[in-house]
Amino acid sequence: MSLYVLEGLRPWVIQRVSAVYIVLFIVYAVLCFFTAETIAYTSWKSWLYDPFNTTVVGIFVIALLFHVWIGMRDVILDYVHNIMLRIFILAMLVGILIGCGLWVFRILLLSVVG
Repeated sequence: MSLYVLEGLRPWVIQRVSAVYIVLFIVYAVLCFFTAETIAYTSWKSWLYDPFNTTVVGIFVIALLFHVWIGMRDVILDYVHNIMLRIFILAMLVGILIGCGLWVFRILLLSVVG
C-alpha cells in the first residue's frame, strides 16, 4: 500500500461524497431546530444523545474531518513550496483535526456512558 493513499480519483470522490453528506446533515439539523418545541439546553442534549442522532452526528464529524483534510492538504501541497514548512503545516493540521475529532467523540461517548 502506498504512502500516498489519497491520490487521484479517490480523494475527489471522498470529498464529493462527504460534501453531499454534510449538506444533508445540515438540512436535517436545521429542520430539527425549526420543528423543535423548545430551544433549551436540555432539549438539545436529549436530541443529541438520541442514538440515531448520535450516530448521524458521528458520521457527520468523520465526513467533515475527511473533507477538511483533503481540501486543506491540496491547498498546502499546491501553494507551500518549502518542503519543511509543508511537512510542518501538514503535521499541525493532522494534530488539530485528530484533536477536534477526539473531542467530539468524547462528547458523543458521554451519551453512552452517562
